Amino acid sequence: MSITKLAAGSNVTRQGITKHLHVMENAGLVSSRRHGRERLWQVDQCRVQEAQRYLEQISLQWDRALERLRAFVE
Repeated sequence: MSITKLAAGSNVTRQGITKHLHVMENAGLVSSRRHGRERLWQVDQCRVQEAQRYLEQISLQWDRALERLRAFVE
């Protein structure tokens, strides 16, 4: 999608969306290509799923650590 389409109906400015997309591109989560005067963005589903699995692992580690802390305090 183009920035214009991504920004449509959103409270976030096109500049804000562009900034976030560049961060996501640097992380390998999205890619872009030029199409005429526009830049089209595409999500890399494999990388997003990989990031999701990683974040789930971190969440489980925090849950376990907090459970140990709770047990210690009680």
